[in-house]
Amino acid sequence: MSSVNKPEPKKLYVITYKELVFTVMIFVIILVALYPKDLLKQQIVAEKANYDLSMLYLKNLLKHNPEDESLMLILATQSLKTGNKDLAIRLLELLFQSKNKKIRQKAIMLSYDLEKERYFYMHDKKRKAKQLKKLKKLFIKIYTDKMYDEKDLKKWYMEATFVGASYPAYQLLQKLLKKEPNTLSLIRDAYYLAAMFHHKEQAYTYLHYLQKHDTQHTQKWLLEEYFLDMKYKDYEAAQKLLLAHQNDNVKMKRLLGDFYLYRQEYKKASDVYLSLYAQSDDYKERKRYFKRALQALVASKESEKITQLLQANESQFLKDGEMRKFMLQTYLANGRLEDAAKLSKKILGLKYKK
Repeated sequence: MSSVNKPEPKKLYVITYKELVFTVMIFVIILVALYPKDLLKQQIVAEKANYDLSMLYLKNLLKHNPEDESLMLILATQSLKTGNKDLAIRLLELLFQSKNKKIRQKAIMLSYDLEKERYFYMHDKKRKAKQLKKLKKLFIKIYTDKMYDEKDLKKWYMEATFVGASYPAYQLLQKLLKKEPNTLSLIRDAYYLAAMFHHKEQAYTYLHYLQKHDTQHTQKWLLEEYFLDMKYKDYEAAQKLLLAHQNDNVKMKRLLGDFYLYRQEYKKASDVYLSLYAQSDDYKERKRYFKRALQALVASKESEKITQLLQANESQFLKDGEMRKFMLQTYLANGRLEDAAKLSKKILGLKYKK
């Protein structure tokens, strides 16, 4: 039998890692040399998958065009995408000095996003506080030079609030409210900021809108109006508001008593506290209102009324050691020694019965 010569199997050639890198490098150099630069930039920016390869292209492009700031900006962007933040920071800091306004502004905007991301990864309070100051400084540049897009007003209002830039936040909010005039959360923020910056007319406008439309918190906004009236020393408006709403809830009526006390209208203050005393079922509250009513009468030097009030209510508080002491002191301060002696006998008799 004749033997058939079998062909030898072909050897499989496996490319090494070094050879692969060398091949890619050669390809990149050729690509950089022959491919139109602007078109290559577009291709790199559009690349969504292989960022490492894009970085390789960019670094070689920069070797041939070291002054090309647009390439530096693209490299900074790609560096962020690959997690190379240190390189991105160095490039962006260089671009802050660019004479090209667009390049400079893009670098600042990109840097803001990078520094904000870094802020959220920090745990040390001091470092975070320092980083927030850095963010605020970048934000002020963005706001002052109007780098932001008017379409993104809400985003930049939120950023202003985040970094604590209150006045820019207020200015951005004013613009935003022209687009969203009925958004309660924005109007609420606008009220607080207007009050903070003493924009009185605007503060009252926002406040009245909230009283009318934020029906779940009407009482809250009424109270805010009272405090605003007091802030601007508009006592007539404050009194009018409290009188109109004193029957809405106990807090409004108590504020009315406090208001009269503050204004040194002691008789009126005492009457309000006594009214609260009469309508309350809670012993601690009754005790507090009774003491305030008496203190207001003492301040007004209403000697007869003090005595009448004490005598009419002694029995309510005889078992309370704190109140016994308070009533005795009030009698003595009012010069009613006989009444103080009578009360002392009652107290002794109460102790003797025990």
